[in-house]
Amino acid sequence: MRHRLCFEYWGKARPAEGEAGCHLLPLHSLDVAAVGDVYLRLNPPLLAWLAAELGCADDLPRVRAWLVFWLALHDLGKFSLSFQAQRLDVMERLQHEPAPHRGLPDVRHDSLGHQLWIEDLLPEVLADAWFDGDDGALEEGLGWWVRAVTGHHGQPPREDVPLMSRHFRPRDREAARAFAREMRVWLLPDTAAALPRALGARFAPLSQALSWWVAGLAVLADWIGSNAEVFRYQDQAPDTLDAYWALARQRAEQALQRSGVLPVARQSALSFEQLFPAIRHPSPLQDWAARVPLLPGPQLHLLEDVTGAGKTEAALMLAHRLMADGHAEGFFIGLPTMATANAMYQRLAAFYARLFAGHASLVLAHGGSRLVEEFAASIVESGPDEGDAAQGDDSATRRCQRWLADHNKRALLSPAGIGTVDQVLLGALQSKHQSLRLLGLARKVLIVDEVHACDPYMQQTLETLLRLHAQAGGSAILLSATLSGGMKASLMRAFAQGRGFEDAPALRKADYPLASHWSAVRPECVDEHALPTRPEVRRELAVRYLCDRREVIAGIVAALRQGQCVAWIRNTVGDALQAHAEMAGQWPAERITLFHARFALGDRLDIEAEVLAQFGAQSGPGRHQGRLLIATQVAEQSLDVDFDLVVSDLAPIDRLIQRAGRLQRHVRDAQGHRLPAGAADGRGPPVLWVLGPPWTADPDPRWLRQACPRSAQVYPNHAQLWLSARALQPGRLRMPDDARTLIESVFGDAADAQVPAGLQRSADEALGKAYADKSQAQLNSIKPAEGYIRRGLAWADDTVAPSRLGEDTVELLLGRWEGDQLQPWRADRGREAWAYSTLRVARRLIAEVEPPQDPARRAALQATLSKLLGAGQGKVLLAFDAEAASGLARARGAADRDGRPRDVLTWTYDPSMGLRVLTAPQEDAS
Repeated sequence: MRHRLCFEYWGKARPAEGEAGCHLLPLHSLDVAAVGDVYLRLNPPLLAWLAAELGCADDLPRVRAWLVFWLALHDLGKFSLSFQAQRLDVMERLQHEPAPHRGLPDVRHDSLGHQLWIEDLLPEVLADAWFDGDDGALEEGLGWWVRAVTGHHGQPPREDVPLMSRHFRPRDREAARAFAREMRVWLLPDTAAALPRALGARFAPLSQALSWWVAGLAVLADWIGSNAEVFRYQDQAPDTLDAYWALARQRAEQALQRSGVLPVARQSALSFEQLFPAIRHPSPLQDWAARVPLLPGPQLHLLEDVTGAGKTEAALMLAHRLMADGHAEGFFIGLPTMATANAMYQRLAAFYARLFAGHASLVLAHGGSRLVEEFAASIVESGPDEGDAAQGDDSATRRCQRWLADHNKRALLSPAGIGTVDQVLLGALQSKHQSLRLLGLARKVLIVDEVHACDPYMQQTLETLLRLHAQAGGSAILLSATLSGGMKASLMRAFAQGRGFEDAPALRKADYPLASHWSAVRPECVDEHALPTRPEVRRELAVRYLCDRREVIAGIVAALRQGQCVAWIRNTVGDALQAHAEMAGQWPAERITLFHARFALGDRLDIEAEVLAQFGAQSGPGRHQGRLLIATQVAEQSLDVDFDLVVSDLAPIDRLIQRAGRLQRHVRDAQGHRLPAGAADGRGPPVLWVLGPPWTADPDPRWLRQACPRSAQVYPNHAQLWLSARALQPGRLRMPDDARTLIESVFGDAADAQVPAGLQRSADEALGKAYADKSQAQLNSIKPAEGYIRRGLAWADDTVAPSRLGEDTVELLLGRWEGDQLQPWRADRGREAWAYSTLRVARRLIAEVEPPQDPARRAALQATLSKLLGAGQGKVLLAFDAEAASGLARARGAADRDGRPRDVLTWTYDPSMGLRVLTAPQEDAS
């Protein structure tokens, strides 16, 4: 580099001197550019899509050079005094002069780099004609590339930074300009520099549209390029840039090959039998998925069939065919809950490799996924953390370590991923690193299971995501047993809009099961295929509607005494705990399993495994006879479990259909042994019991609240529950024949006219909340047409723009005192013990704990919190005394809506019951 001033700035620094105390800023910038260069070379489909979007499909080298140049400028803000002075010792050693002051710490270097471009570099770029093009369009278009690369910390840079003279000295500005000049000459050939002129008036809008994915590329390149174990620190200027560039590219390829984010060679087309050898007789839906002609390009499939019809395998068959035909590079499956994601991982772990010709890792993504040992190995050795308290701007290596450990983001970048739907929804919300999620989904098949489980907020966010995913060349497959016509039309419309169409064609068929397909290649119609269903899932269920809990308990006990296995699915944790207490005197405790969301993660995973072992597909009479599962909604979706009798609290009809899907799910004989496909079930006619308020055709406003107060808070639209109860009164459900009618009778447009007068206010309030939630989703969602720019909501962590609306919760860590030593509740889990000891609870229940009276324990508590990620910020640690017989802890919830403090409550915990308050507050509907 001709201007040696550039090498007097550090980009990364260690807390103490080692082989090299720092890594020079120009070299780190080249590391990141090299990662981008190699990533684009090894990911031809992504480069081809970016080039096509820029109108340069026939000139990939030009687009690659253009992108690499901008990546090299991602850390311009680190030339600032405000950044350099974070390590005065390193700065003064490199610059051989004392710092006049420390700058200002209130602005991050990403925003400083963007502002430096506006004030210093842009005038020079325009005056010296770095790029050809009209100045007005050129200035606007270049701005999108600058925002994308300087916003590499997961959010767009600030648009206006005052007092720049306090952040940059004249020498800092000159060093930054000199570095940018050198990169322009050295990395950007004239053909690439002429890109703005070639695009003309299209340059600005195309740059704006692509800025979301370019930002994701910048985040990825910066994270991988910050791996100090691969990109070794160097505090001396290299002999030549060419030599260092060759070394950086070599290191980049090494890091990327080990990262798990590169495309993997796809398997050639396989038949359904080859893909799923264990399924001897494909269901009609699965057979359709294997045979339906597929059009090229991005497409949307909506698969509706009963629970147990094999929708997951049908979706994976479609995904495989799209991949084999070269229309997709991988897949991600989004599920409604952590439990269903875990179960899906177990189902696919031994299968997914058949989709790829090379080695592809299957990565799981949800709030606790990084803790499960089967997939917790990191993809790159992250090296030692810089651990430098002086670097308030967050060390690059620490970001790299978080990235390596964060399966939530990596699952979207790996060829094969499974996780909660929240992980993909965050790609459409103003949350940190949303651009990385979008990049990871590009040209993949997005499979969303149980899509009907999306509430209005989630549906609105999913529609935004589908537009972006379709725009990036991805396809989507949406699965449901209970999808309303209005929701189908909205999702189809959103995907079509992502391909540039104003709307999708009208849906015409009301058949069920039904497979619907739309492609931009033939946008004028939606192909709708009515399908039969296999005989073993075509059945009639008797429905017994009850309002007396004593009668329900007597019926459950009678079934258990006959050797049956029973599931009682309750609407809230409080109801589940009450049911457990009521059954405790009626049936041996060791034959009852309690499963809800208020367990520490390690205990919850253990219970989940126990539930699958006792009631899953491979269980036999010895495992499940005479056993009772009392569970909340965690058991109603995607878990492959089977019961002789299912009892459910009254819930919306789609939830009841899902819960009924756990009733005699597998064909068994009278003793509970599995029978081959096609055999008749020997357990007698299936009966679904539903516990609800007394049925009346003319309910008053207290109909639900009086009989089921907790359910009334969980499901605030009491009219929908009344409509669901009405649908059950004939005493039978014929599946799949009645499915469409049942769903539309509760959720269809015509259902509004059937609401009784006593529940009309509840219906109106719920409708108003749905509109408000959709508006909140629109506020929280990114605005694709506006480009990658900071507007409106402050971009921050996922809690600022959450993937779901709901009650405010806190992450609770459970510990236990052993003398004056504070241990994690799951101390057996090694280095991840505290993470396995976490759960989430409502903040109104627990927001702060009473500090220990003993000084030694207070010191131990503070020491433990300081060692947690983020020094325990936003977390509450509740510790139980192992030496006390009671095993109790005391905590206070957040103030109520009027600001009044809540009472201190006494809590207890055990691994079979979960977290319980000894005296529950009256408003506890959890």
